[in-house]
Amino acid sequence: MSESLRNAVLWAVLGLILALRLAGLGLYPLMDTSEARYGEMARKMLELDDWITPMFDYGVPFWGKPPLSFWTQAASMHWLGINEFALRLPAWLMHLLSCLLIIHLGHRERSLAVGLLAAIIYSSCTLGLIASGVVLTDPALSLGLLLAYQGFWYGMAHGEGNAVRLGFVGLGLGLLAKGPLVLVLFAVPALTWVAYQQQWRQLWRLPWLSGLSLMLLLAMPWYVLAELKSPGFLDYFLLGEHWKRYVISEWSGDLYGNAHAKPLGTIWLYLLGALFPWSLLLPLLYWSGNTHKGRALQGFLWCWALAAPVFFSLAGNILWTYVLPALPAWALLLANALTRWRWWRPVGVGGFALILPLFALLLVLEGSLEQRPQNQRDLVLTWQRASVEQPGPLIYLGRRSYSAEFYSAGKARRIDALSQLPTGKVFYLARRLRDLDSPLPAPLNCTSLAQANASLLLRCQPLPVPLLSKTVSGNPSS
Repeated sequence: MSESLRNAVLWAVLGLILALRLAGLGLYPLMDTSEARYGEMARKMLELDDWITPMFDYGVPFWGKPPLSFWTQAASMHWLGINEFALRLPAWLMHLLSCLLIIHLGHRERSLAVGLLAAIIYSSCTLGLIASGVVLTDPALSLGLLLAYQGFWYGMAHGEGNAVRLGFVGLGLGLLAKGPLVLVLFAVPALTWVAYQQQWRQLWRLPWLSGLSLMLLLAMPWYVLAELKSPGFLDYFLLGEHWKRYVISEWSGDLYGNAHAKPLGTIWLYLLGALFPWSLLLPLLYWSGNTHKGRALQGFLWCWALAAPVFFSLAGNILWTYVLPALPAWALLLANALTRWRWWRPVGVGGFALILPLFALLLVLEGSLEQRPQNQRDLVLTWQRASVEQPGPLIYLGRRSYSAEFYSAGKARRIDALSQLPTGKVFYLARRLRDLDSPLPAPLNCTSLAQANASLLLRCQPLPVPLLSKTVSGNPSS
């Protein structure tokens, strides 16, 4: 096969993977709880027209993450409407830009085939595929770090000052996407490589003053405004989110979620899962040869690839998405190894790469992703239709449903006790099926309207105030 035909096949495979992901962005509900939580905060940003402080709830500021992802999602919904496609589109666009950067680096330093194959690996591995259309903060962080790593390499290897400045812009974006963590994830592999290569003189020649000025000019105004508007933000964000979260497994200070305590070293299992199915080909890295000219780049890619897994090996509170910034480097390493393997063929690689994207699209079309217990879209739609004839609030007892809040435009309410049920008017109560054995107030006349995703929607008639404290055993009538 000629080189031009080989590259054409690779372009077609990459285009098909990206098109399949784009086509499926709006075909399934927000994945609970993380997608629905961040999606609702982006919706509140748009509704409240507050672009400085993301809101965890009405009147409750969110100090857990900077706003870059929320900005892109809220802007997308402003232009395209409040829906799943608009929310997920920014992540897809960031992934597309990441692919172009990967192709550029692979093409310039190796060959176009390496760049294209690396973009294919990045787009078709498990985490890369999911992250290319997900409502999270990780895609923005990954893009910022990719810009920073690439700018650093072009500055060190080719003396390109403008590329270095663009890398500092990437760090600024990372500060707005995830916070100071981006500086650690960048500095550790960069300085490790410089020390190994003894490139200290070239390091000091980089345009540090203009680069740092660009980074601070981009990121610092929001940090100042956020602290002024919501005092206490910097203390919680810098100390809690960037120290205690990673060293304390059961960090009790987390205001917005649950701890994700895992045994030390779990991040390496997450890495294998994130790279699947391409992780099956990792042994090829052992046999991939290298020329003397390419050893510096190979060493830099290894430092980049190992930075996040090594850093989070000692963390006590982790998610598998933390390895996303390392995946472009792993993709470039694997692509270089595959193209040196004499039995590789573009068609075979393309077929292998399409396994997960096609399987994911099948899951979407088959409706499997709609059956998650936390998904409340269908119940909210039923409540909206029923409220046309008999208006009443939608209430969740004892739990907060971000999915219900998003699909109800913030109208779903949460109560902690039966004594907080409204009186004197119709209301709609969403209950988990596993909670139906707990009693409701005896005089309460409730009718079952719909059941979906392990939840039941009840329409309840007015409850007299004096009878509210009385309860009897039994399930609501249907």
